[in-house]
Amino acid sequence: MTKKDDSTQTPTPKKELSIADKILALVSPGPNGSDIKSLNIPEDFRPGIVIDKDGGEVTSKPKLLGQLPDAKGVLEEFDMNPEDWVITNIKRSKWQRYDEEWLESLKISVVPVGIAEEVLKADIEDLIKDIKKFKPTKTNVNTSGELAFVFAISDQQIGKKTPDGGTADFVKRTLQVTYEGVDRLKELRKIGRNIGTIVLPLLGDHVEGNTSQNGKLQSHYASDLGMTEQVRVGRRILMEQIKAFAPLADRIIVPVVNGNHDEVTRMVAVDPADGWNVEIAAAVQDALAENPAFGHVEFRFPSPGNQTLSVDINGTMLGLFHGHQMGTRGAITYLSGQAMGQTPLGNCDVWLSGHYHHFNSLDIGTRFWAQCPTLDNGSGWFKERKGLDSHPGVLTMVIGGDYDPRRDISILRAKR
Repeated sequence: MTKKDDSTQTPTPKKELSIADKILALVSPGPNGSDIKSLNIPEDFRPGIVIDKDGGEVTSKPKLLGQLPDAKGVLEEFDMNPEDWVITNIKRSKWQRYDEEWLESLKISVVPVGIAEEVLKADIEDLIKDIKKFKPTKTNVNTSGELAFVFAISDQQIGKKTPDGGTADFVKRTLQVTYEGVDRLKELRKIGRNIGTIVLPLLGDHVEGNTSQNGKLQSHYASDLGMTEQVRVGRRILMEQIKAFAPLADRIIVPVVNGNHDEVTRMVAVDPADGWNVEIAAAVQDALAENPAFGHVEFRFPSPGNQTLSVDINGTMLGLFHGHQMGTRGAITYLSGQAMGQTPLGNCDVWLSGHYHHFNSLDIGTRFWAQCPTLDNGSGWFKERKGLDSHPGVLTMVIGGDYDPRRDISILRAKR
């Protein structure tokens, strides 16, 4: 076999070096520099701090999976006092190192406490200006009566972003179902329900917050609003709901309890009666006080140290709790304990809770418990794993005296 002659093949031309490359080649002795053990840290998660007078970002040192400190610990790593800062966003990153060990890091957005307070204070001032301009629409409907219409608002989780939508979708959906609530009230009156009171329970998880699931939800993927933005949207929505119902009853009651997403912090022990749901309602209460047209609107909050509430609604004791207190025990076990302890919640006739994002109900002897659906944007995580998702909506009912709360239950469905 004849060996192939390569002499006729055209050689690959060498790339002509630039003048700069030639000069560098003359001064360099050859390959230089030390080898660096790569941690494969994402560029956005290089540890460091960028802070000015208006706030900034702190990125933690990478730690082995499961060894990362909480947000408070990250701030302390950089000699920052957690009490001086308000966390507005948390992003978590996880990656695999060269040796296949998993690392993780936190990037925390913060603003000084004073600036956060100024932002929220300015929002309250805008609320007051808006409320002062409001004039209720005149109505010929009889707004008196011994019964009460309940429009139960739960698990809005403002700021939550999913493949089914974000804040813009939530606002549209919530306002739509609020106006349907007004229509439902008028419908009930037409069929003879003598309703003179409207109850707007706020059952918790008003905002997505920055504490649940160790702050994982405060990523740009899971949330499209920062903490102060969530609060501002919550105030505006609640104000619009009260304005919609204000001309339609002699008395409006807004009872409020906090949920787990409403917790302001888990860095230190705080009063469970203090949370974002209470903050939103309290600010709206202050604004409404500036206009006598809202003199018939009253708010009820948990007493210090409590996260449940019982309110006498025209002779029916209505008990409110978010629902995370039940855990896996269920409503009967939880409420039986409350009854055994003779707490105000345990002595109620009707209970409302949320947390589990779907409607459920149960007769408990002669008493009644209902679990309210959610208005949030759904859960892609749950749907991916279980193949199911909740139907967004608001539970409505009529209560008062001996009136059977089961008689007029209706779920106003809000389309995603």
